[in-house]
Amino acid sequence: MKEYCFLGVVFIMFFSFLSCSSVPQKEVPVDYRSLIINADDLCQDRRTTDAILKCYNEGIVTSTTAFVNFPDSIELLKEVHEQYPDFPIGIHLNMTFGKPVLPPEEIPTMVNKNGDFWNEDQILTHIADIDYEEVKKEIRAQIELFLSSGVPLDHLDYHNHILALYTPFHQIVREIAVEKNLPIRNPVPVSSYRKIKVSSGGGDSAAISKLIVYGMLHPFKSIPMMKKVGVDAFIEQERKTKEYGIKTPDWFIDVFYENADSETFLSIIDQLPNGVSEIMCHPGSSENEIKILTDPEIKSKIEEKGIVLTDFSKF
Repeated sequence: MKEYCFLGVVFIMFFSFLSCSSVPQKEVPVDYRSLIINADDLCQDRRTTDAILKCYNEGIVTSTTAFVNFPDSIELLKEVHEQYPDFPIGIHLNMTFGKPVLPPEEIPTMVNKNGDFWNEDQILTHIADIDYEEVKKEIRAQIELFLSSGVPLDHLDYHNHILALYTPFHQIVREIAVEKNLPIRNPVPVSSYRKIKVSSGGGDSAAISKLIVYGMLHPFKSIPMMKKVGVDAFIEQERKTKEYGIKTPDWFIDVFYENADSETFLSIIDQLPNGVSEIMCHPGSSENEIKILTDPEIKSKIEEKGIVLTDFSKF
């Protein structure tokens, strides 16, 4: 009984920390609205890559980010750039999907016994024990592998947003962005600001639910993590990003993820705040997203509202 009481207290503390803090405020003092629509997961495989290219050629996708850690990733990357040299391609930095670029024995805290990354569910159990220097080595190896392809590197973002959600790792991204003079995805999801609301919720709610479960199951590990996750910690990363002089969109719109319907997308467009926004999309994993992102009426609605489609190189 005492154990359950203790877990209940931890649950309440963790939930309060993540969900009940005051909603931060941020205004962007400009009177224009620009929109980047970035398709994640290029070069995961041929099917995913073809879906993204369809949404670029026939729709409103304006940029993409590529995995480099799958068997055919680099050849696909070269092929896409050769065929579509004006399509801006960034890197989708990855520590939760597939195998690492480095030999697993060089980064033992990042992988399971099979040499695969901890997946997006498993990593919560292990993230406090993952060695910072190992992450740094693997992320730098991924970037060097991308650059070895000869394809211009457009910007940096993060698969499952892990390199931003667990905020100590975001320092690695900032250091590389400064060295390479690259823009990055904003580390703060717009759902943290409650700036855009959709009927299905979406955004960081799923991640918060997983963190709450983690807090209940691993109370002694979760308590030291409290200052490293959550809205205040995210916003500190955004402040440091600006302090470093790194270009990043004003808003990272996460609420379209797993909410792929036209009503949600149009609701986001209606609520789009001033400044430069990025909508993350995954046409390779959703037929609904392909339909939305290639729908001429959606594009017309964007134009009617005076929203300019752009990419990371133009702000």
